[in-house]
Amino acid sequence: MTKAYRLLAPALLATAASAGAAETNLSASTAYTDYSKAFGSRREMTAESTSDFGRTAFTISLSQGTRKFESESATSIRAAGTVYHDWSEKFFTRTTVGISSNKPVFATREVANDFNYKVLPNTVATVGAKHARYYGGTDVLSWSAGASWYFRSGIVNYRFSSFDIDKMGKSHGHLASVRLKDGKGAGYTQLWAGSGTSLHDQDILGIGKKGNYRSLAVQRIQPVAGPVAVNLTLGRSWYKTPSGDYHGTTASVGLSVKGLPKL
Repeated sequence: MTKAYRLLAPALLATAASAGAAETNLSASTAYTDYSKAFGSRREMTAESTSDFGRTAFTISLSQGTRKFESESATSIRAAGTVYHDWSEKFFTRTTVGISSNKPVFATREVANDFNYKVLPNTVATVGAKHARYYGGTDVLSWSAGASWYFRSGIVNYRFSSFDIDKMGKSHGHLASVRLKDGKGAGYTQLWAGSGTSLHDQDILGIGKKGNYRSLAVQRIQPVAGPVAVNLTLGRSWYKTPSGDYHGTTASVGLSVKGLPKL
């Protein structure tokens, strides 16, 4: 992981330079995906803490996941850290490092960088790069490009990703989303739609075969009391692979607390 920490070092230095009183947000969620036919199921629980120092924010997350197959199952724990930093009014970055055990649940290690630039007052362009290693030593190098358009009541986002997958060749994916805010409230509803030519980043099956997928998901963030909100997500993905067609249905529920007293 030496290379990963070298990539993260500039952002960590920026965090130290900006350190002071921090506002903290906490969240916890659990998600369950049921796959049709003999493709099993997946369960994931995540706890996350974000500290906002102003120009810099730092997120730490810990996840436990279990992937059940027809005749066996695997459980793994993933730890990840993300640093967000505003270098200027127009340029900001996001750096993520994650590690987990070598099981067919999460990427065993990953390093990702996003570079964002405000090209217009309400439009941000994004270019990203990522390296991830999956179960069995499969390496994936990817780059992505997209844009987000902010308007009074929400956000529209699109991102194109290209993947170079070890032993599988190249593939690509599209992801679009729309977020609509609740009037003057803190709640919102978000819809995602995706499609692509590979399954490696949608479901880590370890079968080494390419395919196609389509996905839809909707999320509701519902404030319940002050800074506390409930997060509900429903999604469906459709897969076409050389091993057969199947689908996965996901349900997730979470709880978040924003704006805790500054430390």
